Amino acid sequence: MEASLVQARPTGPFTAPHLRVPHLRTQLRGLAALLVVGVLALAGQAATQTYAVQRGDTLSAIARRFGVSVADLVAANGLADPNHIRYGAGLAIPAAGAAANASAAAPQAAPATHVVQPGEHLSGIASSHGTTVEAIAAANGLPDPNYVVAGSRLVLPAPRAPVGQGPKDLQARPDRLRLAPRFAHWARVYGVPADLMKAMGWYESGWQNDVVSVTGARGIGQLMPATVVFVNAQLHTKLDPRRPDDNIRMSTRFMRSLLDATGGRVDLALAGYYQGLTPTLAGRILEETKRYVAGVLSFRASF
Repeated sequence: MEASLVQARPTGPFTAPHLRVPHLRTQLRGLAALLVVGVLALAGQAATQTYAVQRGDTLSAIARRFGVSVADLVAANGLADPNHIRYGAGLAIPAAGAAANASAAAPQAAPATHVVQPGEHLSGIASSHGTTVEAIAAANGLPDPNYVVAGSRLVLPAPRAPVGQGPKDLQARPDRLRLAPRFAHWARVYGVPADLMKAMGWYESGWQNDVVSVTGARGIGQLMPATVVFVNAQLHTKLDPRRPDDNIRMSTRFMRSLLDATGGRVDLALAGYYQGLTPTLAGRILEETKRYVAGVLSFRASF
C-alpha cells in the first residue's frame, strides 16, 4: 500500500447512533463544523444535576461517568458540536433512564426477511444472520427444519444481543445488530480484530449504511470514493459501498492495509483511516484525530 493513499474523510466521528452528524473537515486542519439533526426526543426529561467541564474532558467520557449516552448530553444541552465542549461550562446531566425511555419509544423496524436460494440450508441461513435454526423454524412455522423450498421467503427473528456485547443503543436495535456476524466474518477473512471493526463502525455511523457525509463518505465505514476505488483494485472486485456487507468488507480490507503499513499499530492504523496514511506516518497527528482514535478504542471494550 502506498503511503500517498489517503482516506482523509471530511466526516467526523458519529459517536451517537441517534444522531446524523455530517462533519466537514479539511485534510490538514482540525477545524470542523457539525450539523446536528436530533432524532432523539427527550422533551420533559428533567436534569438531576449539572457538571462543570474539566480540562481534558470529552463528551463521551462524561457520558460514561454518569451512565448516560452522548446523544442524551447533546439533546439535553443543545450542543452543536459534540467534539467541542468548553472548559468550565456547565452541562445538564439528563435524568437516569432517559436513554432507555427514548429507545423504548423508538419505532420498531419491520422484520427482516430472506429469500431461500437453491442449495441453501437453514443452518447456513441462521449462521449468516446471527440467529438459530430453531428460532427461524419457530418464526416461520416450519414443521421440518431440514426442508426449505428454494424461492420461499423466510422471516428472520431478531438476533439475541450477547450480554456485554456492544453499547446499549445497539442491543436495542435488532435491525443493526444483524450486521454483527458480517463484521465477524470479514474480520476473520482479513485477519483484523473483530472488536476493532465493530467499534470503528459504531463510532463512524452507528452501524447505519445510509449515513452519507456532505462530501460523499458513505455508509457504515464512512468510506471515501477514493478508498472504494483502491479496495476494489486490491481485490479485483466491484464491491458497492451502498450494500452493507460490501461496506463492511471494504472497511475491513482497508484496515488490513493500514495495519500492514503501520507495523500492526492499531492506534496509527485508526489515525491513518481517519486523516490519511501519509501525514500519519510523518507523525503529523491532528488533535481531532487523537480524539477519534480514543473514541473508537473506548467503544472497543464493549465489543
